[in-house]
Amino acid sequence: MANLEARIALLEREVARLSRGSRPPFAAARSTLAPVDSGVVQTVQAQLDAFSNRDGIPVLYNFGFFANPPVGADMHVAFLDGDRSQAVVIATGHQTHRPTGNATGDAGLHDAFSHIIHLNSGGITIVGNITLTGSITMTGDLAVTGSITATGGIQAGTGGADSVTLQHHTHSGGSPPTAGT
Repeated sequence: MANLEARIALLEREVARLSRGSRPPFAAARSTLAPVDSGVVQTVQAQLDAFSNRDGIPVLYNFGFFANPPVGADMHVAFLDGDRSQAVVIATGHQTHRPTGNATGDAGLHDAFSHIIHLNSGGITIVGNITLTGSITMTGDLAVTGSITATGGIQAGTGGADSVTLQHHTHSGGSPPTAGT
């Protein structure tokens, strides 16, 4: 009797293995809830087909990149060994928010709020507000349209005797210049 049970168990494992192999290793899916982005790996709930929602699917990103795709994002899901219980999202996109009309060879980063870093044949174009932390060294000219506000010192010159600070630069009257002068 034990031999028969062992043979049945072996047969069941073989049928399960074969049925996994007959299923496609990939599926298109759509996210149905906002991702859970608080753990060591981001997870999503996705609708795999008309009858199947899966929760807790891990999302993979290339190192150095991150995202939190909006609900309704398209997802490309891979199944390890064709096993639908072993799913992982390997690509995401969103049809509504995809920048269009790019030239061949263009690349970039974008979000769902029209902020873009666009690398193209003319250089790099950034659309949106920019917050930088740390020092910036720039070689080249700077053209600004709009106001410049500084909370720290502003110096002109190349250093040494020809340097001028706006906070301590005085004119013949002995006082720093005032706005509009």
